[in-house]
Amino acid sequence: MDPNTTKNEFLKKVEDASGKPVIVTSDPNCSGHAVIKVAKADQPAHVLLYKPQHESVLPYLVAYQCSLALRVIQAAPETQYDLVNQPDMESEVLSLMENHAKGNSSIPPHVVSQLAIQFGHGLGWQLRSMPIAMRLDQGIHEEHPELREFQQKSVESQLQENMHALSPQAKQIAPEDIVRPNASMNAAFAKFWAEIMKSPIVFAPYVAAGYSPVASELLSINTATPESSDHDRELVVAWAKLLGLDRWFKTKNR
Repeated sequence: MDPNTTKNEFLKKVEDASGKPVIVTSDPNCSGHAVIKVAKADQPAHVLLYKPQHESVLPYLVAYQCSLALRVIQAAPETQYDLVNQPDMESEVLSLMENHAKGNSSIPPHVVSQLAIQFGHGLGWQLRSMPIAMRLDQGIHEEHPELREFQQKSVESQLQENMHALSPQAKQIAPEDIVRPNASMNAAFAKFWAEIMKSPIVFAPYVAAGYSPVASELLSINTATPESSDHDRELVVAWAKLLGLDRWFKTKNR
């Protein structure tokens, strides 16, 4: 099947499931490569934003984001949830950053609070999305071979970006309590794709950095948790507990 035809079919699936169309538009400021904003009850359409530099893989990005939207739209109401901060998350992350910045010339004092917010929210977004992302990607890879070229190109870009967590610069800017869970989740993502692409070198840097055990444990949680979106909350909670992020994040009913 033609990739653009597949892209349009995914858009139609979301429209059929929700009764609302998906508006697709480029946005250089969107977070990540692409993001979909699922319409609330009083909104007429879903909005899918993507960065212009990733337009070459748009059929895959649309398929992925629409799969994510469908997982939300079709979930049983009693299983829908949000990931929220624990009461002390922001103050604890700020305290970690303030201590890390002492005598650290690479962190100007005026950016400490901004970095604390960025790192705290970034970990929450990663925890909420990454365990589910691998399930969606597995489905796209198995069911839509016409998208594999686009998928691999996009994933290779993500893998390259994720490697920053292993760099000396990352440890200069962020404390261990931020770097380790971030790199651990990236390691699970890399191990997942190394197996799919049959390319051990993708995971090798994380093995060398000591992240192989935690990556295997995270992926074992995915394997042990049923695939249905009804179990997404269970999956995210288990990842949070293993990573020690349950002290900063919790789930609540939507």
